[in-house]
Amino acid sequence: MILLNSNAEHIFWLGRYLTRTQYLCSIFPFQEDEAARDYAHAFCLPAFDASSLNELVLDPQQSSSFISQFQYAQNNILDLRGVLSAQGYAELNKLIQNASENAGYICDVAADCQEVLSAESEAVFLFFSLGQCVEDLDRQFRLNQDARLTMDKIKHLAAALTAVGWDGLIEVLSELETAPCSVQLYQFSDHIQTMFEADA
Repeated sequence: MILLNSNAEHIFWLGRYLTRTQYLCSIFPFQEDEAARDYAHAFCLPAFDASSLNELVLDPQQSSSFISQFQYAQNNILDLRGVLSAQGYAELNKLIQNASENAGYICDVAADCQEVLSAESEAVFLFFSLGQCVEDLDRQFRLNQDARLTMDKIKHLAAALTAVGWDGLIEVLSELETAPCSVQLYQFSDHIQTMFEADA
């Protein structure tokens, strides 16, 4: 299956938003003020302790809230109607409806959406996985977490993307491997964005 760059970009960002939501689900609610401050500082969120951060991520008016992040994912899913399999799209729509009707289901639905997408075509799963890895790296660098496993995964993805014509990705990735930090990740992400925009 050959994807248009615009569709590949939607799939990539879907991977990022779902991964972001799932991680937040895994650590919510925040219990310790210090951990909450570290998280808020890393993501530039206006919170100063566990209580204020918990309130923020539950506030639908905040762009970093569960509801907002899931809404971004939902928008990307709706843009993929002609790309995903009929069964996959129907399953995702049902999951989205459940989460829209009850925000308490968002964490469960985010994991279920990932499972559905994992069963899609190889091309879809490739860009979805790329989005997951970039999101994981972004968080790991911000929070000083171990990124070695994610770096190994992204090397395999870069090789697969090079095989389908994504030139220059391995070279940019080698710079990220040499200096694994947010600055180099931004350059890597910029290269990915340039590839999405090519021949758009």
